[in-house]
Amino acid sequence: MTAAQSLPADRAENAVAPRVRAGMVRPVSGASVTLADVEAAVRADAAQAWQLAGGGVLQVRTEDVDWADGSLGCARPGMTYTMALQPGWRLVVRHEQREAVYHASRRGQWLLCPGGAAGLPPVGAASSR
Repeated sequence: MTAAQSLPADRAENAVAPRVRAGMVRPVSGASVTLADVEAAVRADAAQAWQLAGGGVLQVRTEDVDWADGSLGCARPGMTYTMALQPGWRLVVRHEQREAVYHASRRGQWLLCPGGAAGLPPVGAASSR
């Protein structure tokens, strides 16, 4: 395990529900949350959602992103969000023909928007890695 722990925000039984699956990576002993910490959390979430034994072989592509607000590009009706740029990442996880797009903040919050709900960051806000 990395220097951070991932705490799922939703239980596994909610994984198939049409709502946002999310979690938070919390730093251990005052360390900062890293991209590797967030990537490990979203890999684990995708492996669990796709019921992959031993995590399966997952490919992850990451992009640095400045999200327009605290919704991290996945605003939900009736919710309010911080109205300030949120630096973070967009992580695209792939396994065979499956793909999941996660949005994350540099504070460790990550989420997977249900199909069609994900918003793109402003033009020029993402840089591929």
